[in-house]
Amino acid sequence: MSWTEFYIVVSGLITLVLMLLAFPWLRRKNHAKADSLSNTQIVKQRLQELEREVKEGLMSEHDMRVAVDELKVALVDESSFESTRTGTASIPLLVGGLIAVVAGVVVYGSVNQFSQVQRASDAIVALPELSAQLASGNGSELGPEDVVNLALAIRQRLREAPEDDTGWLNLGRLMLSLGQEVQAIEAIDKAVALKPGNTSHQISLAQALMTTGDVNNLNRAQGVLSRLLQSTPENDNLALMMAVVSAQLGDLENLTRYYGQVKDKLPAGNDIGQRLAMREQELQALEGQVVVQDSSTISDLPEEQSSAKAPQPAPNNAPSAKTGFNITVDVSEQARSALPQSGFLIVFAQDANSQNRMPAAVVKIPLQDFPVTIALDTDNAMMPQYTLDSLSKVTLTARVSADGDVSVSPGEWEGSQVIEVAPQNMKDINVTIEKELL
Repeated sequence: MSWTEFYIVVSGLITLVLMLLAFPWLRRKNHAKADSLSNTQIVKQRLQELEREVKEGLMSEHDMRVAVDELKVALVDESSFESTRTGTASIPLLVGGLIAVVAGVVVYGSVNQFSQVQRASDAIVALPELSAQLASGNGSELGPEDVVNLALAIRQRLREAPEDDTGWLNLGRLMLSLGQEVQAIEAIDKAVALKPGNTSHQISLAQALMTTGDVNNLNRAQGVLSRLLQSTPENDNLALMMAVVSAQLGDLENLTRYYGQVKDKLPAGNDIGQRLAMREQELQALEGQVVVQDSSTISDLPEEQSSAKAPQPAPNNAPSAKTGFNITVDVSEQARSALPQSGFLIVFAQDANSQNRMPAAVVKIPLQDFPVTIALDTDNAMMPQYTLDSLSKVTLTARVSADGDVSVSPGEWEGSQVIEVAPQNMKDINVTIEKELL
């Protein structure tokens, strides 16, 4: 709806309200006039009856004159009363109408969404400029307000063209940059549904699913990448993504397979390659421990045979100490009484020195008795290239969620603390959940 149409509709509504206010008064005035005419006719009819009664001898001339005088006095009194009553009604009507209009304007002014409507209009006007800036590779120069306006403008366009798969994809990417993972995945899902054969849409969906750190989303991302790799097994970018998501899921088989495909093609000292190699060693070590625990015959051998058969310790090439926090989470008394009976405790770290809301590390566990201590370190990174090691100061947040979604929902409770990151060190931190999210 344009502003011109809006003003026309508002003018029509105001006119309707004024007509409704004036209608009872106009109707009463017409009734008063009709009543006055009716009373005059009754008096004339009565005068004729009095003359007939005098002719018939039913009434004397004196009595007739007295009756005529009484009728005239009554008619004058009634006319004076109607004039007084109709003459003073306009003032209360005008005052009441003015009060009603002023009250309506004040109430509407306090509850209207003019600022949001104006913002949406401005966002649509700025959409070509922002889109050109984004397409030219200068997206990093967009401020938070520009990103929000761009997302709002895309939403407005999608209302007019809901079948625009590119629009849904761009909206999903913007929502992801704003830290709204659920909305981002829903938007990209819409784009994929509109163009299921578009490979770039499916890759964007896999990337969005990987950023959440949720096990279900990671499994779904692995499925999307697996289908893409079936058609293009030589695609090294897909193979690297598959290796990353497999490392997050602890899938040693797929990690070994796809990391082996790309590790010789990664630059020397590449951070992602180093982290994938370390994760592969960790998973291999865990698998080896399981095998040793299942071997019950070693303890039955003689001492010299046992030492010969036992696996030799690996060379001391353990990775350096982890960077992170041992977080003891507790709740206030008010929060304790309001928490749900079941749900999840989500603990995550965000960069405190920037507007980037993507968590550098996330841990989610089923809700349990408080206080509870959780280790949050570099192993809990959502993306291998974005971990606690890359940050100097973080905001640690502990949130109780009924549905396990990292996005904010009304009625959830959280607590946070800003803390410096100590490289290669695990700090002990206390966080109290005491704030309700509205």
